[in-house]
Amino acid sequence: MTLSVEQIESLRRSNAMGSLPQSQIDELIETAVELARRQRDIARALDSLGSRWPAVRHALNELNRLTRS
Repeated sequence: MTLSVEQIESLRRSNAMGSLPQSQIDELIETAVELARRQRDIARALDSLGSRWPAVRHALNELNRLTRS
């Protein structure tokens, strides 16, 4: 599960006060990895958009699937 923006901001403030525990650092790294994967997958789906309707429909369905999770 990825962290919310609010959770990340809270961890950023906590880290400014002192070092975060390793478990929270690991969670932040996992969130960053998941977000990078989603960004890559969304970019691929957008790149697949073409001028033909079936390809556009497939890309839109893929974007819908990627952004719902």
